[in-house]
Amino acid sequence: MSHPENATRPSRVLVVEVQRHLARFLQYVLEGAGYEVWNAYDGEQALSAVERFRPDAVVVDLVLPGISGLEVVQRLRAERKAKRLAILVLKPGNHRDIPTGLVEAGANAHCSKPVDPSCLLESLSYLHVPPAYARLERDKAMSVK
Repeated sequence: MSHPENATRPSRVLVVEVQRHLARFLQYVLEGAGYEVWNAYDGEQALSAVERFRPDAVVVDLVLPGISGLEVVQRLRAERKAKRLAILVLKPGNHRDIPTGLVEAGANAHCSKPVDPSCLLESLSYLHVPPAYARLERDKAMSVK
Protein backbone atom coordinates (compact mmCIF):
# COMPACT_ATOMS: atom_id res chain seq x y z
CA MET A 1 0.00 0.00 0.00
CA SER A 2 3.04 2.09 -0.65
CA HIS A 3 2.78 5.25 -2.69
CA PRO A 4 3.98 4.46 -6.25
CA GLU A 5 5.36 7.98 -6.74
CA ASN A 6 7.80 7.28 -3.90
CA ALA A 7 9.09 3.90 -5.06
CA THR A 8 12.72 4.77 -4.34
CA ARG A 9 12.28 5.82 -0.71
CA PRO A 10 11.97 3.47 2.25
CA SER A 11 8.43 2.54 3.26
CA ARG A 12 7.14 4.89 5.93
CA VAL A 13 5.51 3.65 9.13
CA LEU A 14 3.75 5.78 11.71
CA VAL A 15 3.81 4.21 15.18
CA VAL A 16 1.01 5.41 17.48
CA GLU A 17 1.73 4.25 21.03
CA VAL A 18 1.16 6.09 24.31
CA GLN A 19 4.01 4.27 26.08
CA ARG A 20 7.05 6.16 24.84
CA HIS A 21 9.51 3.38 25.68
CA LEU A 22 7.47 0.93 23.58
CA ALA A 23 7.16 3.46 20.75
CA ARG A 24 10.95 3.88 20.75
CA PHE A 25 11.45 0.09 20.81
CA LEU A 26 9.11 -0.35 17.82
CA GLN A 27 10.91 2.49 16.04
CA TYR A 28 14.24 0.75 16.68
CA VAL A 29 12.93 -2.56 15.30
CA LEU A 30 11.38 -0.95 12.24
CA GLU A 31 14.33 1.30 11.43
CA GLY A 32 16.63 -1.70 11.82
CA ALA A 33 14.56 -3.44 9.15
CA GLY A 34 14.86 -0.48 6.81
CA TYR A 35 11.66 1.50 7.41
CA GLU A 36 11.41 5.24 7.89
CA VAL A 37 9.52 5.76 11.18
CA TRP A 38 7.65 8.56 12.95
CA ASN A 39 6.09 8.27 16.39
CA ALA A 40 2.86 9.76 17.70
CA TYR A 41 1.69 9.36 21.28
CA ASP A 42 -2.06 9.91 21.06
CA GLY A 43 -4.90 9.87 18.56
CA GLU A 44 -4.82 13.60 17.75
CA GLN A 45 -1.08 13.46 17.03
CA ALA A 46 -1.65 10.38 14.85
CA LEU A 47 -4.25 12.06 12.65
CA SER A 48 -2.05 15.13 12.25
CA ALA A 49 1.06 13.03 11.55
CA VAL A 50 -0.67 11.07 8.78
CA GLU A 51 -1.22 14.36 6.95
CA ARG A 52 2.39 15.51 7.34
CA PHE A 53 4.34 12.21 7.15
CA ARG A 54 2.21 10.42 4.52
CA PRO A 55 2.99 6.91 5.82
CA ASP A 56 2.52 3.68 3.92
CA ALA A 57 1.38 2.00 7.15
CA VAL A 58 0.14 2.96 10.60
CA VAL A 59 0.79 0.80 13.65
CA VAL A 60 -1.72 1.97 16.26
CA ASP A 61 -2.37 0.91 19.85
CA LEU A 62 -6.04 0.41 20.69
CA VAL A 63 -5.66 2.08 24.08
CA LEU A 64 -4.86 5.77 23.59
CA PRO A 65 -5.75 8.86 25.60
CA GLY A 66 -8.45 11.05 24.05
CA ILE A 67 -9.23 9.54 20.67
CA SER A 68 -9.04 5.73 20.92
CA GLY A 69 -7.10 3.59 18.50
CA LEU A 70 -10.39 2.27 17.10
CA GLU A 71 -11.57 5.81 16.40
CA VAL A 72 -8.22 6.64 14.75
CA VAL A 73 -8.73 3.66 12.42
CA GLN A 74 -12.30 4.75 11.64
CA ARG A 75 -11.29 8.35 10.93
CA LEU A 76 -8.42 7.29 8.70
CA ARG A 77 -10.67 4.99 6.70
CA ALA A 78 -13.21 7.80 6.30
CA GLU A 79 -10.55 9.94 4.59
CA ARG A 80 -10.40 9.33 0.88
CA LYS A 81 -6.61 9.60 0.62
CA ALA A 82 -6.08 7.10 3.47
CA LYS A 83 -8.27 4.32 2.03
CA ARG A 84 -5.23 2.34 0.81
CA LEU A 85 -3.21 2.89 3.97
CA ALA A 86 -2.13 -0.34 5.70
CA ILE A 87 -3.31 -0.31 9.33
CA LEU A 88 -1.95 -2.70 11.93
CA VAL A 89 -3.50 -2.57 15.41
CA LEU A 90 -1.69 -3.36 18.67
CA LYS A 91 -4.12 -4.98 21.08
CA PRO A 92 -3.80 -6.02 24.72
CA GLY A 93 -3.40 -9.68 25.61
CA ASN A 94 -2.34 -12.57 23.46
CA HIS A 95 -5.69 -13.67 22.04
CA ARG A 96 -5.46 -14.76 18.42
CA ASP A 97 -8.84 -13.32 17.47
CA ILE A 98 -9.09 -9.73 16.33
CA PRO A 99 -11.40 -7.73 18.61
CA THR A 100 -14.94 -7.12 17.41
CA GLY A 101 -15.30 -4.00 15.33
CA LEU A 102 -11.69 -3.68 14.18
CA VAL A 103 -12.18 -5.35 10.81
CA GLU A 104 -15.34 -3.34 10.22
CA ALA A 105 -13.47 -0.18 11.21
CA GLY A 106 -10.80 -0.93 8.62
CA ALA A 107 -7.89 -2.57 10.44
CA ASN A 108 -5.87 -4.85 8.15
CA ALA A 109 -3.93 -6.83 10.76
CA HIS A 110 -3.13 -6.98 14.45
CA CYS A 111 -0.39 -7.95 16.89
CA SER A 112 -0.80 -8.61 20.60
CA LYS A 113 1.02 -6.72 23.32
CA PRO A 114 3.67 -7.28 24.42
CA VAL A 115 4.66 -6.92 20.78
CA ASP A 116 6.73 -9.65 19.19
CA PRO A 117 8.95 -7.93 16.58
CA SER A 118 8.47 -10.85 14.18
CA CYS A 119 4.67 -10.34 14.27
CA LEU A 120 5.16 -6.67 13.45
CA LEU A 121 7.57 -7.25 10.56
CA GLU A 122 5.68 -10.24 9.12
CA SER A 123 2.39 -8.34 9.26
CA LEU A 124 3.84 -5.36 7.40
CA SER A 125 5.29 -7.69 4.79
CA TYR A 126 1.92 -9.44 4.44
CA LEU A 127 0.31 -6.02 3.94
CA HIS A 128 2.75 -5.28 1.10
CA VAL A 129 4.71 -2.65 3.01
CA PRO A 130 8.24 -3.95 2.49
CA PRO A 131 11.36 -2.63 4.23
CA ALA A 132 13.83 -0.61 2.16
CA TYR A 133 16.05 -3.54 1.14
CA ALA A 134 13.05 -5.49 -0.19
CA ARG A 135 11.86 -2.47 -2.19
CA LEU A 136 15.29 -2.10 -3.77
CA GLU A 137 15.39 -5.79 -4.71
CA ARG A 138 11.88 -5.60 -6.18
CA ASP A 139 12.73 -2.44 -8.14
CA LYS A 140 15.93 -4.04 -9.49
CA ALA A 141 14.05 -7.15 -10.57
CA MET A 142 11.40 -5.04 -12.31
CA SER A 143 14.00 -2.96 -14.17
CA VAL A 144 15.67 -6.12 -15.54
CA LYS A 145 12.45 -7.29 -17.19
